[in-house]
Amino acid sequence: MLFLSIHPEHVKAIVEGRKTVELRKRQPSVDPGFAVVIYATMPTCEAVAVATVEAIQVGKPKTIWRNCGKLTAVSAQAFNDYFDGADKAVGIHLSNIAVFKEPVSLRELRKRWDGFQPPQQYRYLDSKQQKFIATREKTVGGCLLS
Repeated sequence: MLFLSIHPEHVKAIVEGRKTVELRKRQPSVDPGFAVVIYATMPTCEAVAVATVEAIQVGKPKTIWRNCGKLTAVSAQAFNDYFDGADKAVGIHLSNIAVFKEPVSLRELRKRWDGFQPPQQYRYLDSKQQKFIATREKTVGGCLLS
């Protein structure tokens, strides 16, 4: 399970379905079908949802923008600023967004996962952490899942 740190405005766009591609400069080692925890960074500081990796695209920033730009919910200027000087861009296509019924605060994550520090980009969760996330109640399209 991949734990992605994402700015709150982008998390909102993902949860609302306006953003289906998350952008990164580094490619995580995941395949389609891999589960992702979506963590909203400061000032929110909460794990708010899980998703599934639908696909990963890697290429020159211009190519990724051409192929995925409309799915990123960012402006061309913001995209270009983020990838300024980079020779590679990564687009992580997300699907099956399931929002936690109750977000998991950073305080709770640290209480349950000794020494936990949210990553700048991403990290992989161990089996204990994955089990905790998997047992959280989630909603999809207004329906409660468990």
